[in-house]
Amino acid sequence: MDRSRREVLTLGLAAAAGSLCSCRKSSSSRSPVPAAAAKPAKIEIPPPLPAARYAQRRKEVAEKMRRDAIDALLLTPCPSLLYLTGADLWRSERLIASVLRADGSWENLGPAFEADRLKASGLPGELVTWEEAENPSPMLARMLSVGGASPKLAVEGTTWFDDLAPLSRLLPTARLTSATPLLAYFRMRKDPEEIALMQAAARITLAVMRRLMAEMYEGLTEEGVLQRAGSLAQEWGVPLDGMVQFGAHSAIPHAAAGSAGLKEGQVILFDMSVKVHGYYSDVSRTFAFGPAPPRYQQVYELVQAAQEAGFRAARTGAIAGAVDEAARSVIRKAGFAAHFTHRLGHGLGLQVHEQPYLVAGNDLVLEEGMTVTIEPGIYLPGEFGVRIEDDVRVSLRGAEVLSSEAPGAPPAKDPG
Repeated sequence: MDRSRREVLTLGLAAAAGSLCSCRKSSSSRSPVPAAAAKPAKIEIPPPLPAARYAQRRKEVAEKMRRDAIDALLLTPCPSLLYLTGADLWRSERLIASVLRADGSWENLGPAFEADRLKASGLPGELVTWEEAENPSPMLARMLSVGGASPKLAVEGTTWFDDLAPLSRLLPTARLTSATPLLAYFRMRKDPEEIALMQAAARITLAVMRRLMAEMYEGLTEEGVLQRAGSLAQEWGVPLDGMVQFGAHSAIPHAAAGSAGLKEGQVILFDMSVKVHGYYSDVSRTFAFGPAPPRYQQVYELVQAAQEAGFRAARTGAIAGAVDEAARSVIRKAGFAAHFTHRLGHGLGLQVHEQPYLVAGNDLVLEEGMTVTIEPGIYLPGEFGVRIEDDVRVSLRGAEVLSSEAPGAPPAKDPG
């Protein structure tokens, strides 16, 4: 195995042999090593995407709308609105909506008292406002009244039912369709600038994990370690979210952090995500705290082998479901099929989970530039769980791993 692949696969491969993290006793006078004790890794954060990029995206989406005979696209605050405008807005009970028409024109609707905030958000086009005592639904219906007597309207998939339902009465002849295929067509494939933001996010995530591993000692709680992770991420000025799981808790995928204290011999599982200018990382690492529990070495190496199979399979032209099977078959042949309980991976970008999904039955053909996670796991109830997750770009050569160490970082060592 070459140095770059060793660095990519996991922080602390030596942990598989139970030797990575020395076990330190808790003390009333002991606290985690403060941030000042170690300088944050030097990680270059790229600039945000330029306004011209969003304008080009709207133009390309409008062109596809014309090809697909879609008259208008309806969006409320969501990642796809951010993708098309750069406006990062939150959704509330007060209707905020944007409409892209097939001719490329853009119009917005929002509360009058929030007009200044909406205009400063980056939304293009005209802003139509409604007062607190007004019903905004008729205004939205007028904005969507394009394309003749029976317009075809694509609605972004997370739009609230209560925002959408009045349109069926106000526009009874409109043909409503999901905008998911339209938007996913563009969002699944990332350009180099998007990739750079995701790679920076992943490198920060790994740097945070490395700092945490150096600070672990008996008695720390999952909640405390997760809070510490968030503080460390702030050294780069970015938010962090995720999970920290100790011992048997690590065998419950997606379990929330708890208050139990860390003990010698437990497995520690980190699953963390950082956001840089709207784009996310999603990285998981597993290691042993002190002597590894029985079967840990076997399970860890099996998950690592499954991930390697997933890396090789995630190439341009591959079927999404086949990538899942490539990794899953490694675990199945070893007799642990019942303990790999989730899909192999998911798309990554403006959302932590987005299309494409690497799951059995998905016949989507992977394309150059798609970004996904490869995250096999084995979970033994009552004992421990192991998951190794990396962020990758699909290419002709297979997976190009984005969640690699920053240049100059020491290579991890193979276990054993």
